[in-house]
Amino acid sequence: MIRSYRYILTALVFTIVFAALTLFPPCVVTAASSRSPVLSGIHAWTNEIYTRVAIYTEEEVDWHVNTVPAAPDQNLPPRIFVDIRGAEIKGDILHKPVGINNGLLRRVRAGRNNKDTIRVVIDLERDSTFRVFALPDPYRIIIDVDGEGEIPLPQEKAADVKKPTVVSPAAPREPNVVTKPSAPSPYHGRRVRVMLDPGHGGKDPGAIGPTGLKEKNVVLTIGRMVRERMAQHKDFEVRMTRDSDVFIPLEERTAMANRSRADLFVSLHINASPNRAVKGVSTYVFSRGSGNQEDLELAARENGVPVARLQGVKFIVDDMFTGARKNESLRLAKTVNDAIHRTAVSGRGSGTNLGLKQAPFFDLVGARMPSVLVEAYFISNEQEEALLRDERYLGKIADGIVEAICYYGRKGHFPEQEL
Repeated sequence: MIRSYRYILTALVFTIVFAALTLFPPCVVTAASSRSPVLSGIHAWTNEIYTRVAIYTEEEVDWHVNTVPAAPDQNLPPRIFVDIRGAEIKGDILHKPVGINNGLLRRVRAGRNNKDTIRVVIDLERDSTFRVFALPDPYRIIIDVDGEGEIPLPQEKAADVKKPTVVSPAAPREPNVVTKPSAPSPYHGRRVRVMLDPGHGGKDPGAIGPTGLKEKNVVLTIGRMVRERMAQHKDFEVRMTRDSDVFIPLEERTAMANRSRADLFVSLHINASPNRAVKGVSTYVFSRGSGNQEDLELAARENGVPVARLQGVKFIVDDMFTGARKNESLRLAKTVNDAIHRTAVSGRGSGTNLGLKQAPFFDLVGARMPSVLVEAYFISNEQEEALLRDERYLGKIADGIVEAICYYGRKGHFPEQEL
């Protein structure tokens, strides 16, 4: 009898506990979501006349930017500071300045301004213009600092680029460069510098075709072909953001072009669409928005974020383009698009020219030179995917890009870089 009572009591307790858990489940999600964002890394890509600083947090944060003038009586330089509210900071970053000392910036330092705010301070060597914007997934705040006019460099060091200063697990890559002996140049007595940017890479395959062809591999092949062909033109210097299957963040790609003082930036991509019948070539320039949903969806895919996240990109201080750069980017884009279409059609490719377009591509944000993003046909279209497997056809695309770069490099009007 006693055993029966015990059995009944045990069953009753189990029933009560089960009911309580069902009606009032543990607040696991709430606890996880209350964790504060963490300032986890600071990168700096720099030369004597340009620096891009990237501040990485684990998720979106509330931030504010401001400046403080120099205080000579206290031996304090002019400063840019970013206040990040409600965040934590990794111990190896806290109070450990990142020394730069490039004639433009002295250092970047971070610390706690008060119990609710982390402050990142950029100590400048002199008053400078700057741009600030944020990019999502992973969330990062980008500060581009511009010098007031180009600083003269010794002849033998003019092409040198300082290696980046880094506080983070992985160091930024150096551009892969192909150069030729000095020769007459169409641009201010020197060779035209071109940065090719094969999109995606490493953990990011880009778009994938019906039979498994990956965008990252196609654009790398095209980039190498363009570089090889451009090596025959002695009045051009060609670099690539990547020359292997590695992942490079979008903000680093533009920083590599800016730091290298490139005259042209050409980002290489292959298009895709849910509609497998769509085909053709198009070339884009940067714009904060887009005229149609299709282009927004494409930009979101290339940026690696949902379409809704494009609306949250926060730009501050001024536009990413001056009018002159925007106009030259449009001219370069038309030259590239028409040349690819013409040469690829001669190689039995698509006769569809989708033309010149504008969209918010992150890897064009902050480019200080005419810059375009090529979408060379649709990997999602079975016919065009088959052509993109053919190296002879890829060679035709490369021929078009080379033709356009050479034409624009010799005939185009480069705005003076405000470096």
